[in-house]
Amino acid sequence: MSSIPEKEHPELTPFLANLFSVIYTSSYVGILYLSHLTRPQPGLARDTPFVIRARIRAVTVVTIIALINSALVTYFYSPHKTYLDVAAFLGIYVKLPLTLDILRCLLLTTTLFLGPLVRRLWLEDGLGELRGDVGIMFTTWIGWRNYVAGPFTEEVVFRACMVPLHLLAGRSPGTIVFISPLFFGIAHIHHAYEFYINTDNPNRIVVMIIRSLFQFTYTTLFGWFATFVFLRTGSVWACIVTHSFCNFMGVPDFGPVDGPRWRSVVCYTLLVTGALGFYKLLWPLTESQHALVNF
Repeated sequence: MSSIPEKEHPELTPFLANLFSVIYTSSYVGILYLSHLTRPQPGLARDTPFVIRARIRAVTVVTIIALINSALVTYFYSPHKTYLDVAAFLGIYVKLPLTLDILRCLLLTTTLFLGPLVRRLWLEDGLGELRGDVGIMFTTWIGWRNYVAGPFTEEVVFRACMVPLHLLAGRSPGTIVFISPLFFGIAHIHHAYEFYINTDNPNRIVVMIIRSLFQFTYTTLFGWFATFVFLRTGSVWACIVTHSFCNFMGVPDFGPVDGPRWRSVVCYTLLVTGALGFYKLLWPLTESQHALVNF
């Protein structure tokens, strides 16, 4: 493996870290508006297969460029001396036990979704529905976007490419966890425009605002968790798997379960149990020898 020469490295300023974050965010969204195949248009659903394929190609280009740029910034602004060190700092290259870190983070996320998971697999849909959902994940363009391409490109850009730059800028772990995911949340607001031009609801502006606020809040909350996982494990792969699982589960349904009352009691009990378990296991299950920082 070739080595990066010894060098004196300048300090990356918070301004530059913010600037790169803004560029990554605007590029990830903006590239979708450069082509008639990808930009939101009246009557053109985002779930149309050729639209999904074109958008995946577009954001993949942005992802590759952002990754190269962050690698170069790491090279110039950090003391890392080898290409593997740079890749490890970006969370792309993780030494063993890579699988163990991923499984721990997946277990942690499953604990949080314990109530919705039991509701889905036992009280409502059943395992047969689960098999169908897994099939959709790998045999349709919607599934490929939601569970593979989307989580991969978003986590590489908003975690692997963005978070290390804020570390190089000297920001504290707590600040990075709560500030950098705001870019991730903002990147999802553009869906509001797509909803607006494809909806005939007379109250669509109000609905659009409510949807946007909810989506921004939900994606930012996930961003906090994913950034925490990234810093604690030093692995973007753990973030990708976690992201895919969260997309698979969707927004939890807090309404009562149809049927006998005991079904709702079980669901709500597991909902609380899962939240408490997540709180208790958050630090132990994200502990890793590859952590980028010490909290």
